[in-house]
Amino acid sequence: MEQKIIRTLNVYYYAAMILTLLSGTVAYFLIMKEYVRPIDSLSTFGQILQYIVIFDALITIPLGLYLCKKQCSKLSVLEDEQEKLLGYEKAAKLRIVLVSNTMVFAIAAFYLMGAYQSMLWVAAVSAIGWHFSKPSLRKMELELQPKDPNLENY
Repeated sequence: MEQKIIRTLNVYYYAAMILTLLSGTVAYFLIMKEYVRPIDSLSTFGQILQYIVIFDALITIPLGLYLCKKQCSKLSVLEDEQEKLLGYEKAAKLRIVLVSNTMVFAIAAFYLMGAYQSMLWVAAVSAIGWHFSKPSLRKMELELQPKDPNLENY
């Protein structure tokens, strides 16, 4: 069952990268074929687009990591292994989606704004979070391991 969960999570994990590549390709194509004019980064629309992408990153990346950690803490004390694994699968899927969604938007914004460097940096921050959410059996094991109440909590 654990292998099946990791395979499912890997589908979500790599789908995020495929969506990112697809959004970047479409945005690049739209700009290169002149279907869309590049958005000026100092225009009102350009600034609103930047705010949306940056706020998305500021909210969803930490939220995805926090919610998964909180859910794993609750799941680690459960006795029913089936319920624990299904709960972990749900929490890990949510983490992958929340942490990596900014990559998709930031790469599209990067190209639509005429290769505006700041959007590439936001995409890179999301990609780092996406990398840390890579599913593995060992990671699942560690996250579902009951915590020792005698250890300090940081």
